[in-house]
Parts: sequence; structure tokens; C-alpha cells
Amino acid sequence: MRDAAMRVKGGMLGGAGLVALLWAAQVRPSARLDALFATAAHLTGLLAGYGVLVLLFLMARVPSVEHGVGADRLARWHARGGRHVLLLCFGHALFALCGYAVHEGVDVVSAVRELFGYPAVAAAFAGTALLAAVGVSSARAVRRRVSHETWRGVHLLVHLAASLAFCHQLAGPDLVLTGWFWALAHATVTVLLVWYRAVVPVRQALRHALRVAEVRVEGPGVVSVVVYGQHLAELRAEPGQFLRWRFL
Repeated sequence: MRDAAMRVKGGMLGGAGLVALLWAAQVRPSARLDALFATAAHLTGLLAGYGVLVLLFLMARVPSVEHGVGADRLARWHARGGRHVLLLCFGHALFALCGYAVHEGVDVVSAVRELFGYPAVAAAFAGTALLAAVGVSSARAVRRRVSHETWRGVHLLVHLAASLAFCHQLAGPDLVLTGWFWALAHATVTVLLVWYRAVVPVRQALRHALRVAEVRVEGPGVVSVVVYGQHLAELRAEPGQFLRWRFL
């Protein structure tokens, strides 16, 4: 399991390195303040977009990844990564705002008002707001006070945020070199999510037809849930194994 975790972590870091290389290929050296802000905004924006894809991939429940690394470890990576992605999003917005204000020679308030006139910027703001809402709902102080259903419903907004971010990225200055990269990366993660988070659970539910037959109290605070179904040998379940199941 440790080797698998190192391979997955190495792949994620390698992807971030590739994103940085794509950014470097677009850089036009300049000492102007607006150009420096724009360059920083470009890098943080690319890394934030990549980070959102990584967060979705970690929770895609790809069997080879989840079995090799462990669902609990992937969840911890997802939680820590979410904080970094939010910081990158805020950094990208701040650098872009400052760069625009300096370039146009206007104050920050005027820059905000003018930037919201661009649809791609409005989409980016909406996506960032959705990510922030997910982050707030996942904070420990908030998480204890909301139901799992509420938390899960808010968390699903990440998919909409990723779509809005993708629209924003396609309008950026790096379309020529990175347009195909972003399209392929988003398409790959989307296919994995749809297949392993939707198609496979529904197919398994129909195939195995699991039913709760009995809830048996074994002792104080200890309960056994007895489940029956069909073709259960195909699940290759082992004693003590963690099993996630969604009933139709």
C-alpha cells in the first residue's frame, strides 16, 4: 500500500510539474509590475485548475487507486488538498485584480467592476465562490453542526465549480499550448467520475440486489447489520473489510 501511495503522490506532483512547464513556455520576461502580476496570476490559476482535477480524481473511487492507497488516506489527501486549492484560487484572483488595476491605471474597486463585465471572469468568480462554500462546510466547526446530507449536497457543487473553472481557463492566454491538455485532463476525470461514481454503483446494485434482512443488537453500542443478496461471491469480500454500498 505504501508503494502505491508513493506512485499516486508522485503522479500528482509530476502533473503539477507539467503544468509549471506549460506555464514557463508561455512566460514573456518583463520587469513591468502589471506583467509580473499577470504572470503570477497565470501560474496560480493553472495550478488551481489542476488542483481541482486532482481533488475530483482522488474521490473518483477508481478501484486500482482506492484499493492500493486506501479510501481513508485518499480522503485525507483530498481534505488537505482542498485548502491548498482554495489558497491558489484566492491568490490567482488577487494577482489578476492587481495586474489589471496597474495595467489600466484604475483603482481596485473600478478594476473589480470592469472585470465583472467579462463572462469568463464572472464564471471564475462563481466557481471560486462554490469552492469556498464547500470549504466552509467542511471546516470542523461547521461540519459538526450540519447533517451528512447537507454536507454532501454542498460538496457536490465542486463539479459545477470545476466546469466553471474550465470555461474560464479556455478564455485565458494559454489556449494554444494548454487547451488540448486541459480538455483531455477534464475529459479523463469526467469519464472516471461518471463510470465509478454512477455507472458502476447502479450496475452493482442491480446485479447483487442487496437487502438489509436484520439489524441485530450485539451489545451496548454494538450493532450487526445482516445483508442478503445475489452473486455475492463476485464481491470477494473479506472479514473486517470496509464496504461502501449505495442502495437504489
